[in-house]
Amino acid sequence: MSENITSLTQQINDCNAHLKSHEQALADIQTRQQAVVEAVETLRQTLAGLEAKVAEFAGEDAALASPAEQAPVLLISEEPYPEQRLAGFVPLKVLAEERERLAPFVQTVRDSELFDAAWYLEQYPDLKDSDYAEDPAMHYLLFGGFEGRHPGPSFNSIAYYLEYPDVYQNQLNPLLHFLVNGIKEGRTAYPVAKQ
Repeated sequence: MSENITSLTQQINDCNAHLKSHEQALADIQTRQQAVVEAVETLRQTLAGLEAKVAEFAGEDAALASPAEQAPVLLISEEPYPEQRLAGFVPLKVLAEERERLAPFVQTVRDSELFDAAWYLEQYPDLKDSDYAEDPAMHYLLFGGFEGRHPGPSFNSIAYYLEYPDVYQNQLNPLLHFLVNGIKEGRTAYPVAKQ
């Protein structure tokens, strides 16, 4: 009988040792689990902070973009003449002080290889006796593009509007849009068909 007690006592001691070993393993797992939960929460907070910074920087970039990086939104403020209404193009009425604000955009048109002042005046002789004879680029920016006039033989304003209706719907001058945004967006300039 004492052998049985000794054997049972040994089994109890072995079970206690295994129990302590498993309890220690369980405690280690719980500690690691808590560490993982805390790490996941820290990562969630870091991710939320980074997403907020990206949104903040995107807003700042949009607010700080230079005029050369944005196509101006020129609002239509007068009824179209019958011929423009038929063509679907509307000229703009721009105040003298607004012309100063448009100066960099006029310069962008003037500097473009797609704008040919002599060709423009030759194609549209009604401008030769107007106030715009000295500055055909200003005429094209304010009126010509919206009237469906072409700035030179290498750029067809009407074709650009037809190919990219979003430009017309946003009331943007076709050549200026192409120079400022369209080239970067991979849009195409179509030449004027020879007659």
